Amino acid sequence: MRSLKTETLNVFFDESGKRKDKPNLMGALSIPNNLYASPVFELLSQKMRDGLLRLHWTEYTGYEKLKQDISEVVRILSSYHQMIKFFVINYDYSVISGKTGFERYIIDEMIYTKFPERIIYGLLRRYGQNVFIEASIFVEDSTEYQSFKLHERLKEQLNIQSLYRGERFIVTNSSLKPKGQEIGIELVDLLLGITRTIIVNLNEQTKGINSKNDLVIQLLKDSNFYTLLKNIRCFEWEDAQELTEVSFSDYLQLFLANHHQKYMTD
Repeated sequence: MRSLKTETLNVFFDESGKRKDKPNLMGALSIPNNLYASPVFELLSQKMRDGLLRLHWTEYTGYEKLKQDISEVVRILSSYHQMIKFFVINYDYSVISGKTGFERYIIDEMIYTKFPERIIYGLLRRYGQNVFIEASIFVEDSTEYQSFKLHERLKEQLNIQSLYRGERFIVTNSSLKPKGQEIGIELVDLLLGITRTIIVNLNEQTKGINSKNDLVIQLLKDSNFYTLLKNIRCFEWEDAQELTEVSFSDYLQLFLANHHQKYMTD
């Protein structure tokens, strides 16, 4: 019998943009436990819990301390880009909600159970025939996630999928975590915010939009961060049986072309 090496993996999940707030994004980040338990990430979590580190992308309008915090964390995370994976699903809530005959709770249940399951399943599968993955899932606590018991469903459904499809992983823990307690969850929130800014690609002359665009451009000058974003696996759902994978590099290219003058300036 072939021996399997067991590796532990942490997976963090969050979303950006609900219902009419397009694009509707869900994202999951996987970080091997050996890396996540290292002093570098432990220190980031502790600084966040102590209120010394803030990463709220939606609130960013140019405030220097927030800019420094975001830039520091992006620099640290990007230096490990070869060791982490980030998957995104871009779905259209209006397409789902426009289907006749379905009550609101059925629509929301489909969104908050099927999409998170699919994105995390993609992160856990196919690690090779000599590796077995033990995964822990962390989801930011919210009323919606509590009502759907999302953490419990994810563990149950992913383990069923693993058994049914002969995959080599098991979800051992799945939990809801209060905001500001796990740096991994905040990293997903930050990456989704940046991803959203790139996809939307606005040129509107408002302080918030301009500040976010300028910071993304600055961050992308770091080749490690550019590589991290280029390697995002991005899937889109448009009323089809299967998710369609699209190249996030194309979104990056269009964003940089739209802001080429600032990007080319040293």
